[in-house]
Amino acid sequence: MFATADDMRARFGEDVLVQLTDQDGWNAQAIAAVNVKLATATSIVEGYVAKYHAPAPGRAVPPLLIELTCDLAYVRLHRALSDDLKDRRDQAMKQLKDISTGLLKIDQGLQDIPARGGAVIVPDRPRTFSRDSLEGF
Repeated sequence: MFATADDMRARFGEDVLVQLTDQDGWNAQAIAAVNVKLATATSIVEGYVAKYHAPAPGRAVPPLLIELTCDLAYVRLHRALSDDLKDRRDQAMKQLKDISTGLLKIDQGLQDIPARGGAVIVPDRPRTFSRDSLEGF
């Protein structure tokens, strides 16, 4: 996953998440409820950024992906969507679309486009008709 329950707690506050999960406190059930929404949000984010960012052991998750995943999970924790929540969701989805088209870079602009597999490089032969070969004509 791109974000954890601790990321959500740091971003939105423990009290808010406890209220949204209908739990008595920040316990295993509250964390599990948040993790379910994070898993769904991670699936959405992965669908948009898979060609630019593949999770690997030891590789840090870019802060933008953590933020977008948390925002989508936060919206999904609500039962009814206010205009503010719709705006938050729409903004996150717009950024994901921009990432998928290459308009927005997730690694501070340092990410490389992966090499196309199967490309064959063939040396070119000398030109048949050039200035040198047609010199006397």
